[in-house]
Amino acid sequence: MIYKTIAFLLLFILLCGRSEAQKITIKATDESLSDVLVQLRDNYNLSFSFNDEALQKYRVTVNKSFENTEQALDFITKNLPLNFEKSGDVWIIYPEREIPEPKSKPKPRIISGQILERKTLESLPYTNIVINGQGTISDADGYFSYRSTDSVFNLNISQLGYYRIDTTLSPGRDYQIEMIPAVEALREIVITDRLLETFVYTESRAGVLRMNHKVTKFLPGSSDNSVFNLLRLQSGVLAAAESSDNLIIWGAYEGQSRILFDDFLLFGLKNFNDNISAVNPYVVKDIKLLKAGFNAAYGDCVGGIADITGKDGNRLKPGADLSLNNYTLNTMVEAPVGKNASFLVAFRHTYHELYENQERDFFNRNGESAISDITIVPDYTFRDLNIKYTYRNDQGFHFRTSMLTGQDIFAYNIDEMLTNHLQLLRETSETNLQKGASMVVGKNGKNGWNTKFTMTFSTLDTRYESEQQVVNTFNDNLLRDEYGKTNNTTREITAGLRTQWAINENHQLEAGIEWVANRSTWLEDSSDVTFIDQEIRGAHITAMLQDEISYGNFNLVPGIRITRVPYLGKFYLEPRLGASYKLTEQFSLNIASGLYRQYLSKNSVQDESGNYRFMWTVADDSLYPVLKSQHFTGSITFNGKNTQASISPYFRKTTGLTRYVNFSYQNMEGISQGKGISHGFDLYLKHNFKGHTGWISYTWSETEELFDHYLDDKYRYAPQDQRHEVKIATLLDFDPIYFSANYVYGSGFPILDFDQTPAVVTRTPYIRLDVALIYKFHFSRFYGETGISVLNLFDRENLLYSNLERVPVAQTSSIRIYQQSVPFTPTVYIKIGF
Repeated sequence: MIYKTIAFLLLFILLCGRSEAQKITIKATDESLSDVLVQLRDNYNLSFSFNDEALQKYRVTVNKSFENTEQALDFITKNLPLNFEKSGDVWIIYPEREIPEPKSKPKPRIISGQILERKTLESLPYTNIVINGQGTISDADGYFSYRSTDSVFNLNISQLGYYRIDTTLSPGRDYQIEMIPAVEALREIVITDRLLETFVYTESRAGVLRMNHKVTKFLPGSSDNSVFNLLRLQSGVLAAAESSDNLIIWGAYEGQSRILFDDFLLFGLKNFNDNISAVNPYVVKDIKLLKAGFNAAYGDCVGGIADITGKDGNRLKPGADLSLNNYTLNTMVEAPVGKNASFLVAFRHTYHELYENQERDFFNRNGESAISDITIVPDYTFRDLNIKYTYRNDQGFHFRTSMLTGQDIFAYNIDEMLTNHLQLLRETSETNLQKGASMVVGKNGKNGWNTKFTMTFSTLDTRYESEQQVVNTFNDNLLRDEYGKTNNTTREITAGLRTQWAINENHQLEAGIEWVANRSTWLEDSSDVTFIDQEIRGAHITAMLQDEISYGNFNLVPGIRITRVPYLGKFYLEPRLGASYKLTEQFSLNIASGLYRQYLSKNSVQDESGNYRFMWTVADDSLYPVLKSQHFTGSITFNGKNTQASISPYFRKTTGLTRYVNFSYQNMEGISQGKGISHGFDLYLKHNFKGHTGWISYTWSETEELFDHYLDDKYRYAPQDQRHEVKIATLLDFDPIYFSANYVYGSGFPILDFDQTPAVVTRTPYIRLDVALIYKFHFSRFYGETGISVLNLFDRENLLYSNLERVPVAQTSSIRIYQQSVPFTPTVYIKIGF
């Protein structure tokens, strides 16, 4: 079945391609040469670079067919003071006088600059730039450098959510190239020679996705414009989990995948019910998802990475945005500070208890009124604050500092009669406090150098308490009385120096050194008995070196990380390798592999009822070994004019897993070590049609684990194992009215029923459909939108990953408590800004 699916996808991709061997027909009567070139571009999917104003004065009259593009250009430019040449896939038309006399020893030339948004002068990170057929990417602050012996540089620049730029520049430094945001553009402005990048863009690297965060405002659940709503719809990211605080990417465990915001680590808040994102969408500028096989620029992670870059703030004029819905208030203010700086502040708050507490009973047993399942909806309060200051001057010096603090409070109470004479009383609360900050000082220097110094700080304080009693109401006897308390704090501080150097047109060198200090505390009490009371500190230093090698259609990125861990007395090597080859204009083949280690990770806690919780700890190489993982991934991608498709297999093997187990019935208590294996593949297909967009993805995966405490030496299902997940999404653009919908199907997670002997594994499918209707408006100098969003349109009672808690109420029986997934949730909202 898998091979048939792959064959079908490849056949579809082939049918979508267009042959390069095609006749060219030109019909023009006294038209400008630039207009004729635009017609050729539109009719034959060609790419041109020329000075529009200079070519307007040349008139063309022709009615003729040609065997190829070169013949056509030769005919329409003859007897004109023009020349043309092909650079990569772009035909460059230029005046004869701009071509210098050939020299025996060409002199290397440098072009460098920064990519900015025209509307606000925001820097645009990780912008794709093709210079004379060779690809490169701007850094996190939008800077780029390129060295070559060419005398003319043709740049094709693309960024998600912006119109493409195709221009020709002379060698020089400190270009400021401004891109026009497509989503914000006024309807009466028509730009004919640019393409809109929508939704997801697959880079020419295995396991890497770029996302257009601007479209989140049109997706269901946009009441808070959630970044996670977009992430969960990407192939390979577990959507059925509904867990925005812990992304589960390609079978990785909790805490193995990282969320980075402005370079600092987000440990994650509870973010109940998928309505509030861990990152305020008002402050997001770019989202890059690295699922596996990422290069040596990223470290300390054995799972995947969501790298989120925040907005700098408007450098041209003050602005403000306000969003109000029936749950949350969200506001942002930004303003220029002098000529070269900007300031931004954003704040969110739930202005009442977000969800009402409720209990439901589902089953009756043996004719007696008895509850075996209870679904709870907790009380939830959330707030966060973002502050950012950015400075950049015309000499390439830049400075920015970004700060975030957020808190959530999660609690529920249960007072239920389990039978006619058994009463369950339970109080549970959890509080999370996240703080983070970063500071970056950099310089885009001479001779293609780009250097920056970065410092970050991040911490999470989690406090969990639960008290439970089971009372026999017939005689008021207390049958069970249990109390549990957990305090878990974790911290990371980093300082690093990173430099990039454009050696020549074939080599982009990057090197860096970074110091990382971690600290974790973990206190675990149960009924006044302390099981765990520990504090672990550790620091390590890492040197990184990699080279991006480009030769025509071939791209190779070898790299290595060398880490010294003084408190363990060890060195660790992490070689990485990525390669890409452009088979044709539309098809690319990409592979990536490497070794990865993680020194600060989440470790699972499992009780005798099968309940899981996860705690942050620092590796000490005895109880908590350093996590080690091997990644292998690849992809075959197709990028057509309106269609994108890909198939991406992966394999991940991880050792050094730890799990604290407390099985009193087996007289087993302590920390067990294990290993895990995950493998599978993604299928992805997106198509744009008449201004609308839709896509479908399918993920097949298998994740298994083996721990020391298992009674047999056999792999078992991991808690996050889900074999099948399908996602369908669409956005219909009837500007100013937009309609969007997304559908997610998951085959379910393994649930062990310990009330049966032997324990039985069951899986409950996850199904959810979300829809949204949005209207955009403008009045005077204000802009805004209003709409209605409905999550879980058909009110499916889905089970979430790791939300099931089994609570023993007697010697031989227990109940199951479920945190409710997203129910039928209609949201009406309005946003206004200027």
